[in-house]
Amino acid sequence: MKVLATSSLRAAAAALSLLGCASEDAAQRLEFASLRAEVRALQQGNAELSRKVDALSDRVEVLAAKPPAPPPAPAAAPVPTPAPPAQSAQPLVPSGLKVVRLEPGSKRPKASKSVRAKRANADRGEPPPVPTATAVRDPDAATLTALGAGGKDLASEAEAALARARSLSGLGRAKALEEFAGRYPGHSGAQGALVGAARTRFDAGDPDGSCEDYGRAVREYPAGNSMPDALSGLASCERRAGREGEASRLESRLAQDYPDSVASRRAPARADPAPGAAP
Repeated sequence: MKVLATSSLRAAAAALSLLGCASEDAAQRLEFASLRAEVRALQQGNAELSRKVDALSDRVEVLAAKPPAPPPAPAAAPVPTPAPPAQSAQPLVPSGLKVVRLEPGSKRPKASKSVRAKRANADRGEPPPVPTATAVRDPDAATLTALGAGGKDLASEAEAALARARSLSGLGRAKALEEFAGRYPGHSGAQGALVGAARTRFDAGDPDGSCEDYGRAVREYPAGNSMPDALSGLASCERRAGREGEASRLESRLAQDYPDSVASRRAPARADPAPGAAP
């Protein structure tokens, strides 16, 4: 169909050319020229359509040559995980351990010399021998001197601190004695410092603080040298608070454990044993 249309257009164009040449009338020649131009336009449009038809034909041939896409594969079913094999029971005796049965009367394997020496020392109650592979050397004299030069005499320092605290007065003295007991709790005068702080606070108008120091002296130093004064002062605190039973218990303890002490002898005669001379 495309070939016939093209041939017809060519034949029409040739006929128009012949007629134009044979005609002598100017009007007819103009009409023939217009018709030739129209025929050329039709030829150009026909050529463009031919190229599009050829391109579409090529695409159809390419698509027809492609194989059809395979259908999607079905989802694979999950593969069950095999159960771990059951572990066999472990033997009671490992395979690498050699079991030896000792018959009655058989001899034990002979121990080494070092083992026999340790057994002999243990039987005699002696400590095991100390290895002497490392040489023991005496400390260097220069090192000892340097260490001694940098050390502090704690006993002298504590005595000086206690003397400074006792030289004060009022609440400053009480606080200094409490700080001494906290800094040197193992000093022989720590309990006496708490008792002195308690008496100082009572005289300064702080009975509650006085009772706290008496309680510390009794709790923290049950075997201290100032226990009679601490028990007597704490019993007075309990009586002022209205706890007569606890006050009587403390006074009974004072009379039983420290019958010859000054605090025990003066306790019944005093109405308020809390105040007293500072140590």
